[in-house]
Formats: sequence, C-alpha cells, structure tokens
Amino acid sequence: MTRPLHELPRREARKAFDRLMAAKDDRKESLGRLLAANGVTLDDSDDGIQRLDDWFRDNVAGDARVDRLENIWYAVVNDISLFLGDTMIKRSPNLRWEFFTKGKRDVGYQRHVILGYTKVADPYYYVDIDMVVATYGIRIVADLETRRDMFVAVLAESQDYA
Repeated sequence: MTRPLHELPRREARKAFDRLMAAKDDRKESLGRLLAANGVTLDDSDDGIQRLDDWFRDNVAGDARVDRLENIWYAVVNDISLFLGDTMIKRSPNLRWEFFTKGKRDVGYQRHVILGYTKVADPYYYVDIDMVVATYGIRIVADLETRRDMFVAVLAESQDYA
C-alpha cells in the first residue's frame, strides 16, 4: 500500500482491513514474542497492560523534530493496538472492530476502529486505538507530558462509555 487508507478506493481499503483482521491473532502472537524477548509477559490484566505500557515508554523511538516514530515502531504500534482493541472488546462485548466509512473527512475514515459504544450520544462514536497509541508514542519521543498509565486509562474509559 503506497497511500493512506483514506485515499484508497473503498475496495482496496476494505481489503486492507480484511487482511489486518485476518492477521490479528498472528500479530498479537508476534507482539507476545517481542515482549518475551524483553522479559515482559503479554497479558490482558490491568497489571499486564501496565507492564506493556512501561515497556513501550522505555523503548519507543523516533525523531521528535518531525513528529514521527522510527518506521519499525509503527508495526509495533499496530500490534499493540490490535491487542488493546481486542482487550477492549473482551471487557465490553458490545464493542467491535469495524471498517469505518462514515464521513470522508473524518480522521477514522476507512480505518480499523472500535465501535459499539452505547453510553454516548453519537451512534458512530469510535476509538481509533491505533491512532491513540501512535500519538502516545510520538508524545513520549518528543518528551511531552503523558500519563504513565495511558493504556490502562484508555481501557477503563472505553469500559465507561461502552
């Protein structure tokens, strides 16, 4: 893929979504192996999520001058996002992954997002967990203020609105 998802024809973007969802378990296994190689066990308890967050904070790398992570970190961000997204769904079964197609100007357009929130007024309210994790990483690299429990907080907030 050479263009952002929101620029692709719908059919191509949908195929990318379907490939990502089909690879989700493999991507989470890869994340588990990466963490294990660094002495961290991947698990979806709050303590496990915090260990993941601590590892991410300690290791994420990029160039703060251009607000970007090193390219390899976008793959790690994606794997973390798939894990966190599935954890959100496990904790609130009404949530689901969806290929978002409401509003071509929306930042989540044609991306994989979490939908199904019932305690909000907007029926299309979503969480783009991939964008949340990437932005968090960029803020860490730029040495900007961030929550030290960001992943746990995002999961808790997701449950509050589910």
